[in-house]
Amino acid sequence: MATAAAAAGGGMDSPQQELRRSCDRLQANVAEANPQLYRQLALYLQVLRDGLLDVCRQACFHLATQVHPRRYNSLPELRRRSLQRRLANLVARTSCLLTVEQLAHLATELQQEKLEQQQDRQQRLIRAVGKRQPSNAPAKANTQATAKAQAPAGSVHLGLDLPIGRGLIDGDGITSMLMEPGGNSDEGLEDFMAADLDSAQPDEQQKHPSLVDIVSALSGAMGGSNIDLDQAFPWQVGRLPTDPLLLLHWLEGFELALGRRLRNLSHALNTELLRQGVTPALLPNSLLEAVLRGQFEALPAPANLLRVPLPFPADVGGDRLGGEAVVVLLRPSDLEQELPALRTCRRRLQQAQQELRRMAQESTRLQARLATLEAEQLWLQDIHAWKRLPPDPPSPATSP
Repeated sequence: MATAAAAAGGGMDSPQQELRRSCDRLQANVAEANPQLYRQLALYLQVLRDGLLDVCRQACFHLATQVHPRRYNSLPELRRRSLQRRLANLVARTSCLLTVEQLAHLATELQQEKLEQQQDRQQRLIRAVGKRQPSNAPAKANTQATAKAQAPAGSVHLGLDLPIGRGLIDGDGITSMLMEPGGNSDEGLEDFMAADLDSAQPDEQQKHPSLVDIVSALSGAMGGSNIDLDQAFPWQVGRLPTDPLLLLHWLEGFELALGRRLRNLSHALNTELLRQGVTPALLPNSLLEAVLRGQFEALPAPANLLRVPLPFPADVGGDRLGGEAVVVLLRPSDLEQELPALRTCRRRLQQAQQELRRMAQESTRLQARLATLEAEQLWLQDIHAWKRLPPDPPSPATSP
C-alpha cells in the first residue's frame, strides 16, 4: 500500500516540476559532454601550435620573395638569419599562450573591456541627455507662454521644438559623442584597439574598475536587473558551463580570444618585417581588426596575407607601393585551409556546437514555458488573495 501511495504521489507532479526536471536533464547532458568538448578544444590548439611556425614562415616567405624580393635580396646575411630567429621566437611566445586556460583568461579581459566601453557610453549618453538648455531658454519659454495666452480659449497649442533639448544633438552632445574615437561603432573600434591587453602593465590594470563594479553599474543602468557575475564572465569560473546557452557564450568568447592572439602575432610579425627592412609599410591594428570583423573589404590575397588598397600610390624608402599594401594576417579559416588536421578538428567542434545549439533552443523553450506557468500561478494566487483583502478606505472628498 505504501508503494502504491508513493507511486500515486509521484504521478501528481505539477507541470512546473516536470519542466524543471527537463531543464536539469539538459544541463546534466551538457555536463556529461563537457569533458569531450574540452579535449576537442585542447586538441585543436595543439594542432595549431604544432603547425603555426610553418604557416607563419610560408606567409613571410611570400612577402619576402613574391612581393618585395629586391628588398630581401639587399639584406645582409646576418640580418636575414636574425630575421628567421626572431620570427621563430615570436611564434614560440605566442604558442605558449594558445591553451584553453590562457584563452579563457583573455576572453574575460576582452569581456571586461567591452563592458567598460558600454559603461562609458552610457555615462556619456546620460550626461548628454541631462545637459542644460542654452541661455536663451527662459526667453523662449516666455515667448511660448505669450503665444499660448494669445490663442483662443479651448485651442490646442502645438509646439515646433524638438522633444529633447538641442544640446543633445548640437555642440558636445550625442553628435560629438558619436564622432569620438570608439563612438562610431557598437564595439568602439578605435578605443577597443588602442590598448593591447597582452602588454598591459600591472599598474595600468589596477586603474580599471573591478568586474563586480562593472556588472553592478550595468545592472543599475538596465533598470536594476540583476546580472550574475558568473553569467557575465563564465570564463573565470574555471570550468565549462553546464547551461547550454552559457556554454555557447563561452565558446564565442573563446573564438574571440583566439582571433585576438592571432591578430597580435600578425602585428608582431609585420613589425619585425618592417624593422628588418623586408616590408616598407605597417598597417595599424585597428585596420586589421576591421578586416577581421568584415568592416573593411580587402583585395584577394594568398592564405594568411592581407592585401588592402591604399588611397594613393606612395613611395616609402624608394620602393613604389603601387596603391596597395600586403601584410601578414593570420586567420583561423586560413590556418584550417593550410593545415588539414586542424580542419578536421574544426569539423568536430562544429558538430559539437550544432548539438549544443539544439539543446540551447530546447532549454530556451522550456525556460519560457516554465516562466509562463509560474506567472499564471502567481496571477491566480493574487486573485484569491485579493478577494480576502479588506476594502480600501474611502478617499477624502476633494473641494471643487
